[in-house]
Amino acid sequence: MEIVNVRLPDKLTSDIDKLAKKHNLTRSEVMRQALTMYLHLVDNVGTMLRPIVFQVKPAQITYTRRGDVSILKVPTGHAIVAGSTSSGAVGPKIMDKVKVDGNVLGKFLARVALMDVIATGAFPLLLSVTLGVEKDPTGNQIVEGIKREARNIGLDPNQVIMENTEDNFETVQTGAGLTVVGFANEEELRIGKTNPGDLIIAIGKPKVGDEVILAETKGEIADLKNIIQLSQKKYVHDIAPVGTFGIADVARMMAFGVGRQLKLAEVKTLDLNKSAGPATVVLVTVDKDKLEEVISLINKPVNVIGEIL
Repeated sequence: MEIVNVRLPDKLTSDIDKLAKKHNLTRSEVMRQALTMYLHLVDNVGTMLRPIVFQVKPAQITYTRRGDVSILKVPTGHAIVAGSTSSGAVGPKIMDKVKVDGNVLGKFLARVALMDVIATGAFPLLLSVTLGVEKDPTGNQIVEGIKREARNIGLDPNQVIMENTEDNFETVQTGAGLTVVGFANEEELRIGKTNPGDLIIAIGKPKVGDEVILAETKGEIADLKNIIQLSQKKYVHDIAPVGTFGIADVARMMAFGVGRQLKLAEVKTLDLNKSAGPATVVLVTVDKDKLEEVISLINKPVNVIGEIL
C-alpha cells in the first residue's frame, strides 16, 4: 500500500471529520471510500474530470436573437446571453445634442444592457465598455455611472467591467457602447414562455432624450429593480425591455416569438409607437388573473397594452 500526502482546505477537512465521527470511521477510510466512488463515477458515468462543456463543438451551438440580445445555447443545457447598447451625441461634450453628465450616461447605458440580459433569465458576468471619448475626465465619469448601476444588482465592478477609451484624438461629441455577457441554465431562460390568452402589460412610460431624467425623478420609467422584481415571480412569463422601436413593435415580437397573434389595446395615456429611449418601458406577459398582483408589486405606471391570441 502506497502512502499519498494530500493538502486539503480546512473546510473540506472539517467536513470529512464530521462524516468520520457520524459513521464511526477513520478520516482515512472516509477519504478512501470517497475516492473509490468518484473513480467509479468517472469510469462509468461520464467525463467528470473533463466536463462536457469543454468538448462542445461550434456546430453544436444554436444561435437565436431577441431584439438586441443574442442567445447561444450549448448541448450541456447552458446558455450564453449577450446584450448590447450604444449612444451617440448624448453626454457632456460641446457637440452633444442632449446634455447630460457622464455619470448619467453611464447609468443608462448599463441599465439598458443589463435589463436586456436579466430579462432573459441570465445572470450578468461581464460588462465590456467601449468609449469614443478620452479616459479622463469623460470616460471615467461614464464608467463610474456604469459601476453604480452594476452595484445595484450586486455585481463587483472591479471584477466584471472592462473598458476601452479613445486617447489618440481629441473628441467633441460623446460616443459610447456597452456589451453585457451573461450565463444561464437553458431551462431557466425566460424566452418563449408566453401563453395564449396572456395579457401584455407595460411597466413605465415611453420617454426619450431630455424627457428621461425628469420622468425618472417622477417615478414614471422602468428600471433594473423592476426587472429583478418581475423576474422573481413565477406568474410572469416573458419579460422584454422596450427601446427605440416602441411598445407595439416589442409586443408583436413577443407574440410572434411563440407563433401567436397580438391584439393591441387602445391606451389613451400611452403612445405605443413612440421610442422608449433607454429602456424606459418593460413589457411582461401574465395570466389575466395576475394583473392585480403586478400592479401591487410595481410602484410605476402599469397599463395593459394587449392580449396574446
